[in-house]
Amino acid sequence: MTEQDYYRARLLGYSDRLSARQGEKLTFFVSAPKGSFQAEVRRLISVDERPGAGGVKHEAVSSSLAEQYEGCEQRSSIGGFAAFTNPALQTNGLPLSLAFSFRPTVLTSKSQVLFSFNGKESSTAIRIRDRKIELVIDGRGRSLLPLNVATQNWYRLVIVVSSKEATIFAASLNGTGGRGPVAEAVVALEDSVFFPSGFEGDVTIAAARQERDTVQHFTGKVGEIEICNSILGREHVMLMLNGVEAKMLVGTQVTSSWSMGKNVAPMTIPNDIEGGPSLFLFNLPMRAVTGSRWRGRYDRAELVPEEYNATLFHSDMVEGGDWKPSLELEVERGWRSGIYALRVHDGQDEDWIPFYVRPAADSKHARVAFLAPTATYVAYGNETNSTASIGDDLSLMKTEFIGPQDADKYVSVHPELGLSIYDNHQDGAGVAYASRLRPLLNFRPFHIHWLNNSYRHFAGDFYLIDWLEHHRFDYDVLTDDDLHLEGVASLRSYAAVITGSHPEYYSERMLDAVTEYVDSGGNLMYLGGNGFYWATSFHPDKPHVLEVRRGYTGARNWSSPPGETVHAFTGEQGGLWRNRGRSPHRLTGIGMAANGFSKAAPFKRTNTSGSSELDWIFEGVGDELIGAEGMMLGGAVGDEIDHTDYDHGTPPETVVLATSTDLSTHFQPVIEYYTNMLPEQGGSKNPLVRADMTWLRRPGGGAVFSVGSICWIGCLPINGYENPVSRVTHNVLSHFVGNMV
Repeated sequence: MTEQDYYRARLLGYSDRLSARQGEKLTFFVSAPKGSFQAEVRRLISVDERPGAGGVKHEAVSSSLAEQYEGCEQRSSIGGFAAFTNPALQTNGLPLSLAFSFRPTVLTSKSQVLFSFNGKESSTAIRIRDRKIELVIDGRGRSLLPLNVATQNWYRLVIVVSSKEATIFAASLNGTGGRGPVAEAVVALEDSVFFPSGFEGDVTIAAARQERDTVQHFTGKVGEIEICNSILGREHVMLMLNGVEAKMLVGTQVTSSWSMGKNVAPMTIPNDIEGGPSLFLFNLPMRAVTGSRWRGRYDRAELVPEEYNATLFHSDMVEGGDWKPSLELEVERGWRSGIYALRVHDGQDEDWIPFYVRPAADSKHARVAFLAPTATYVAYGNETNSTASIGDDLSLMKTEFIGPQDADKYVSVHPELGLSIYDNHQDGAGVAYASRLRPLLNFRPFHIHWLNNSYRHFAGDFYLIDWLEHHRFDYDVLTDDDLHLEGVASLRSYAAVITGSHPEYYSERMLDAVTEYVDSGGNLMYLGGNGFYWATSFHPDKPHVLEVRRGYTGARNWSSPPGETVHAFTGEQGGLWRNRGRSPHRLTGIGMAANGFSKAAPFKRTNTSGSSELDWIFEGVGDELIGAEGMMLGGAVGDEIDHTDYDHGTPPETVVLATSTDLSTHFQPVIEYYTNMLPEQGGSKNPLVRADMTWLRRPGGGAVFSVGSICWIGCLPINGYENPVSRVTHNVLSHFVGNMV
């Protein structure tokens, strides 16, 4: 089966969790438009590089699955919005006054709803159409305000509704507390009708309802919402357009208000008014974003919640997790700990849904654990950069053609599958949230990465699994999700923990756990590059969602807007761990140095690598170059690479065992090393552009062996596993487990 054949499939799925212990159950969600489908469990073993083999070797696993399952088409909802239900609005009727601020970040030819009172077949809404603010009553457009709406500008709007008329006021805000001219429009109400037919208190913000779907999504910020059960006089309206809150003017007549700048983690915002309805957020609108009152003096919502009284909505955001369950799988106690996939197929299409099996809590553990960098897999999940202009820019870092796979093309035309945090929303803003509860088509055993034209991330890490299987090392697997949930307890029983090739995204709890593990005598093999790089948060109520705020530096696809570098989920500073004083150098001896996607280079041993204390690392290896051939870019040093840096935390006792040689100018340093743009900074001339292989003995007796390159593991299978990279890796792991295999 080839990549092209695989991603013509319409049969797609995901699981409720990425890992389960022996004896536990997993639920799978499958979209099968053609009807019934079959399912079987496969254990994934190793990369199969034979021509036409297309991916990972696997073996069937007996299970209690049924022969056939009923299928149906399932689609994730798309577009962020907020909603509340307040039957009192319909019961009490008019008068009514509503005020809110908004800031569009993209304007299209389509209508965008700001606020909607939803009936059974129509709505009464305030929307933007043709850059004008329009009042729509019971589905019919009634008024266009004489105000041209522009992107990235704040506006404040007040609508006052009596039994006879609805008057809408709006003004632009200038960012320093002032406003522009007030636009005003009056709409006479026919038969005293304002609410739509069948209205029962259902209200949406940033979208309108249409049967079970939401439509006319707004992209931008909405905040400072207040609803009153009275008519606001013109004097009060003018004061509110100047920034005075309604509660300061009419007090108890305010029936609903939501302080979006307080407690910014939850996707439910309580009403400030006792007994008032809560506001529910759907499809991950972004919190901890600046509002119309932000003045730039502080960048944390908890310090100035009134300046963060806003939520950012995107019409292309997808959380997922809204499919109906298709089947339940019991992970049998006899299954080995390892990497598995549920293969679902209908005779023509198929999907392979990965999951990890951990040992039962009461069973014997192996001496070695493979720590799967699933946070990285999810962060990259469904990235569309290969079909965007960034692919053209990155092609300057290669000598070979960059081309998207069919999987990448499929995602680019199916927005309901959602975006990665390497993508940008329709308005150009970076994607800060990513969910694993959706099909992630590049988190599959057959996916070839568009950037390096080889296996990378999930599929690439099977070079390591393949090697462990070949040498018959007994190993368990666990995931980043497990590490974040259980902390250091998930690692303590292992003599050695091996990372994947790209453990880039780490939460504070994960970083604390790995640090505690090695400081208390554990052994870590960091067999990758660009690890422990971005500070990452998991949502406290939605652990399937992670958050990354890029900040203003680092090797990144986008920068955070001013004032929005602090994570909503945890309140911690986003960006690089290096800029929070926890550079990966402190843990592993090395940290992110450069990247390039041309021909990979080998390592050459240093003079210190042959010391009597460490010569065992190179037993069976002479003076030859290490990693001159490889399956990933053709060598050991490539893609993203790390080096020692004593100014940024490399412990002085770190031993540099080997250093890269002959990197080309296609390899460039990461931007955090520079405050000015300088010429000729490529790998052929710049000493910063290198990878270092290191050994670091920790004070508590543990040790860290680091290789500083994503491409290292791609060298393991060369020459039938008989090569310097394989030998060095074997020597270190055997030393850690105390058992030569």
